[in-house]
Amino acid sequence: MKNFDLQRFGSVLRFDFAQNRQQLLWCVIGMLMGYLFFFWFAHNFGMRVDKVTDWELHIKHICEGVGIFGVVCFYIYMLAAASTLYWREQKKAKRTAWLMLPATNLEKFLSRWVFMLAVSLGGFLMFFVADAIHMAWLWMTDKPVFAATTYFFPQTTNVAWLRLFSVNCIFLAGQAFFLLGGILFRKFQPIVTALVGIVLFLGLDSFRVHIMPDIPYTWYHVMQSVFFVALTCVFTVLAYRLFCRWQLATRNFVNLP
Repeated sequence: MKNFDLQRFGSVLRFDFAQNRQQLLWCVIGMLMGYLFFFWFAHNFGMRVDKVTDWELHIKHICEGVGIFGVVCFYIYMLAAASTLYWREQKKAKRTAWLMLPATNLEKFLSRWVFMLAVSLGGFLMFFVADAIHMAWLWMTDKPVFAATTYFFPQTTNVAWLRLFSVNCIFLAGQAFFLLGGILFRKFQPIVTALVGIVLFLGLDSFRVHIMPDIPYTWYHVMQSVFFVALTCVFTVLAYRLFCRWQLATRNFVNLP
């Protein structure tokens, strides 16, 4: 059997989406409700309506706050999606059905990775839907209409974009680490992975402070981006290798033979 066959991979992908479509739906709806809650909270617990003197500035502040919280919420959502990607397979019956699929480990791993991408993309797109609903509400209530999407994608200088890129590389490494934790741990994957990750990334940050204190700003972020991209690849490969070693009978807390 070839390690990767496109037709066989398509079959596994259809199986994954058929088995997990309810999870995908609830994740996407949950993100939409979360974004709408941010808008509702900003309107009802910010400045009192009777004290607003400049509605245009007030709505801009609301959109800015929701945009920032939306980014943070999306990052947390991505980490949770990665760590719970194999939650169904923690039960023996589901694990048996999954491991017995007529496909290679690479095809199964890539199929679930594509599903994670779909979950992430769905959560990302829900911010635009929530923003559109909010703008429609502003228009119907005769208030100034502004898009929170402007603050979801902040306008920055080239140097700031480099810093933002390096931060996203750190996040990608974190997501790959949460994927590894979701495969390694059988219970409380997001919590346990987060606790281990805090220790690991604090250690990496301490290393960064002591080893690279005098590097120029631009080169510092370039080197940091390269390092965390490499770390993303390492965590992903480790996750795949661990997945290939999955057994039907495992320890109570970790998925090791």
